[in-house]
Amino acid sequence: MSQLILVTGATDGIGRVCAHSFAKSQNELILVGRNPDKLSALVYSLEVQGVKVHSYVADLSLAKETFALSEKIRNNHPKIDVLLNNAGAYFDKRIVTKEGLEATFALNHLNYFILALGLLPSLKNSNQARIINVASRAHEGVSLDFNDLMGEVNYSGWKQYQRSKLMNIYFTYELAERLNQTKITVNCLHPGFVKTKFGQNNEGLTKVVLTFAQNLFAISEDKGAETSIYLASEPNLANVSGKYFVKKKEAKSSPISYDKSARRNLWTYTEDLIKHKYGFKFPGY
Repeated sequence: MSQLILVTGATDGIGRVCAHSFAKSQNELILVGRNPDKLSALVYSLEVQGVKVHSYVADLSLAKETFALSEKIRNNHPKIDVLLNNAGAYFDKRIVTKEGLEATFALNHLNYFILALGLLPSLKNSNQARIINVASRAHEGVSLDFNDLMGEVNYSGWKQYQRSKLMNIYFTYELAERLNQTKITVNCLHPGFVKTKFGQNNEGLTKVVLTFAQNLFAISEDKGAETSIYLASEPNLANVSGKYFVKKKEAKSSPISYDKSARRNLWTYTEDLIKHKYGFKFPGY
């Protein structure tokens, strides 16, 4: 049965592979990307195959733009079956967005939170909706410092990336619990170390090292997309929620990722930020 599937970060890497895979199954697609030219080219490549595609250009590191996007999509698409939160990046040097937020936190965590909550009304109208958050095994070995979530005091690009992936898992587990009386499931995954453009936005030694490591050790984009595709389409997962997957199998995330107090603190922190800094209100939540 055809579904309406939303993919963020759709123009490169895992997102692009997922879009083509979902298209082969004749699903209708909503694709979100930052680069309009890349997005147009992707849409064309799918539409010539007879696939119905809706595209939206947005910078998901900007909360206001992400919130406006959620409103636009919600109004245009009253029923969505799958939300694949895939967009993310690694910033070696600390970057602050024009809204005053650290870029890793804004793109890798806040974007997931705003889109998922903003699209809940459309997801609730599906017979069995799925929210899939691309996390990473990189979350292992770190914890959150709630006095320095933006990395203002002691910034390390890799540590901040790790913490953002831990945030993805906390968000998944907490949202799954909050939606346990609905028809929406929420799961997350580690895609593997994938040979994509991940980290290519950085300069100097960081870019060189990442490229070298990817050439030696990384799996293909097709392989890296497998678990995302599996979570979006596997019938046996219809009632599975609040889980972490690796290589299409349920796995244990780090011990600290099961800290309910930390995940609720993150939720409260994020919710307060959204309310007080932006005044966002999410319908149906």
